[in-house]
Amino acid sequence: MRRLLWTGLGLAVLLVTGSVYQAVCAAADARDFPPPGKRVDVGGHRLHLLCTGEGRPTVVLETGANGMSSGWAWVQPEVAKTTRVCSYDRAGTAWSEPGQDPHDAAQVAGQLHTLLANAGESGPFVLVGHSLGGLFVRVYADRYPGEVAGMVLLDASHPDQLERLPESVRKQWAVGLKVMALAPALINVGLVRATGIFDQMGQGLPERAFAEAAAFASTARHLETAHAEMLAWEDTAAQVRATRGLGAMPLLVVSAGSSASPAGAELLPAFQTLHREMVSLSSRGQYLLIPEAHHLSLVTDASHARRTSAAILDVVQQVRAAPVAGASTP
Repeated sequence: MRRLLWTGLGLAVLLVTGSVYQAVCAAADARDFPPPGKRVDVGGHRLHLLCTGEGRPTVVLETGANGMSSGWAWVQPEVAKTTRVCSYDRAGTAWSEPGQDPHDAAQVAGQLHTLLANAGESGPFVLVGHSLGGLFVRVYADRYPGEVAGMVLLDASHPDQLERLPESVRKQWAVGLKVMALAPALINVGLVRATGIFDQMGQGLPERAFAEAAAFASTARHLETAHAEMLAWEDTAAQVRATRGLGAMPLLVVSAGSSASPAGAELLPAFQTLHREMVSLSSRGQYLLIPEAHHLSLVTDASHARRTSAAILDVVQQVRAAPVAGASTP
């Protein structure tokens, strides 16, 4: 009995110590990492937006699940040498305030539209969607076709991937949901920060951007929002399936040609098949494979990000050469 008592007391001390550690570090992060852009009201809450460079069309960067604007730290400055480019944080992530549920593609697209309008950013836009962000930009283009002149789908999710890819993908997805559900509790007692289990999301980024990504990956709000976006997958996928084609809009679909794990490498051909299908969304669709890059390194590795930036700028040049109105065909 005494041993159980001491064990319980020891655990309580560890939990309290971890909670204090988390609170102290979170306060330091808030001081050390102020938002690099501006917060714009979108109707009851503010979203963080960072726009740099000059010229048209404006490139809008949409990150994947559990991502943030700092994830574009290599890409944005490179694109900004040629044209205006904006990155932002979705509601509840990084420097953006929480918004309303649901966290599906329709909600994300509507809030991004309001954000750009309220910030005074006007089209035409070239939308760049990485991973889950690829679904979000497809819904945006369908809802606001007159604003979108080009699109880059960067190793983007496919709305049918859970049904069409091997069973192992669905199992990994289910495990990911469970991990994300537990993460906030682990964050609150300092375990996520102490172990750095989500730090790999930003490995390869410039030093400050990596520190920002690691700091926000250690906050409950950020992880809760990422979890909510994953839970909204079915609604998001259905919304994407209901979208129209992109007409003659310049479209570039980019695939990563490598994987960070052997298990992931086995799935690459299946993912690339889905990506090639998305080329047909536009009569001007093109496909690009970047052999040396994996899913995250397309944006986090300096050399791979240069390839990604060049791909984005290729679409920018196509838009400049022959502007189009945007999505139009059913």
